[in-house]
Amino acid sequence: MFLKSLKLTRASFLTTIVVALHSSTVFSLDLKVDLPQNAGKEPVLYYNPIVDQQPNAGTGNKPVASEKIGKNKKKDNKNVKNSELISDTQDEILDDSNNIPPPPENLVQNKKKNQQNSNFEKNDGAKSAKKTRQMRDESVYNNEEEEIVETTQNRNVKDPFPALACIADNVAFWEKVYTEIDVNEAFLHDKNDLGIIYSSFSLSPSKAIRNKQIEAERKKYTSILNSLSTKLKSSAKKWNADEKRVAALFKPGTLTTQNVLAAIDNLRVQTGLKSQFDAGVQRSINYLPTVYPIVKNSGLPIDIVFLPHVESSYNSKAGSKVGAMGLWQIMPNTMKLLEGKNAVAKRTDPKISTRAAMKLLKSDFDKIQNWPLTLTAYNHGVNGMLRAIDETGSRDLCKVIDHYSSPSFRFASSNFYAQFLAARKVAMKKYAVIAKKKSGGSSLVLRKTILSNKGGSIK
Repeated sequence: MFLKSLKLTRASFLTTIVVALHSSTVFSLDLKVDLPQNAGKEPVLYYNPIVDQQPNAGTGNKPVASEKIGKNKKKDNKNVKNSELISDTQDEILDDSNNIPPPPENLVQNKKKNQQNSNFEKNDGAKSAKKTRQMRDESVYNNEEEEIVETTQNRNVKDPFPALACIADNVAFWEKVYTEIDVNEAFLHDKNDLGIIYSSFSLSPSKAIRNKQIEAERKKYTSILNSLSTKLKSSAKKWNADEKRVAALFKPGTLTTQNVLAAIDNLRVQTGLKSQFDAGVQRSINYLPTVYPIVKNSGLPIDIVFLPHVESSYNSKAGSKVGAMGLWQIMPNTMKLLEGKNAVAKRTDPKISTRAAMKLLKSDFDKIQNWPLTLTAYNHGVNGMLRAIDETGSRDLCKVIDHYSSPSFRFASSNFYAQFLAARKVAMKKYAVIAKKKSGGSSLVLRKTILSNKGGSIK
């Protein structure tokens, strides 16, 4: 009897070892699924497409190190400690099968209101106008009791991200930035009216020379605008070719001396992103098998998968000087509140960061109930966006852009939604070209993710 029991114990023990080895093998494979071959072993600083008016030298087609000035994020030394920064050693990847972020309030049955802030402490310092992304930290919550329900929004019956007439020129501008000019080219344009592009010019790889080229272009058009304003005051309007061309850029009824002089202060330089955007499209194909299911299961609009094209060019190692990291550029304190302290060092992991981003967007949408403003809040901060709603008395992004006055709501925040719409449009066109090949892994990935949401069709 003892020998039989011993044999049974040995058999059970061997079976347990085999199962354990099999499980660990599967888990280890899961860690390698969607990382590109050239993803990089060290975090890199992501080139912010918004504010690089004086590009760094020698960038080639690689992202340029640039602080996210447009987002006005300030590193809080009291809250962000060295221990929270990215470590070289990755902890064990968390399982994504649970804790899928709940859907927006209007997609949930039996919604329990007044509970959305119950799991997180409020920060009295959030009133500072200089805080942007960190302002969202105190307002994020995770309500695991909500029921995910399927609605027509998931089937794209109505686009939750509508094109707005007030930013049509902005969207067209960013499309040009993503498709027409590259890192060694730039637009000189009006920062308040993106329909006015004065010139497109080349830039040297040398930082010193680039700065001189940019300054020379500014001086040239400052002189043209000054001359134009002077001639507008006189009866003799003998304009030269440059003055006529610049005058024609102004919308009917806006060519006044006051507006022309104001345009001098609005001169801005935007470098191109063509090669960077193209590289982001290729990288995204590696990440979509991971990102797409999490976004879809969250109950949020599936087109949110295009947001990393704006945030990081789908570079999981992308980071900013102020501490934002990963595909979704999540700040340390935000990740800590969303997924716990240990997750701060895992923001470069596509699964964990996507799950956190969905919780953040869901929380912001519950408060704002408007996707154009919710995406703007992803850049500007949800508390800042709620103040904008209170100040303007409107949830219309157009009215917020026109009437909201805040030191932190500037070019980057007012253009963020337009950038998203442009990135979605450009990326879809590029995905369609890749998918039409009907062969290879990239085409298959797109048909099972992005195109599956469109019924598998390519228009």
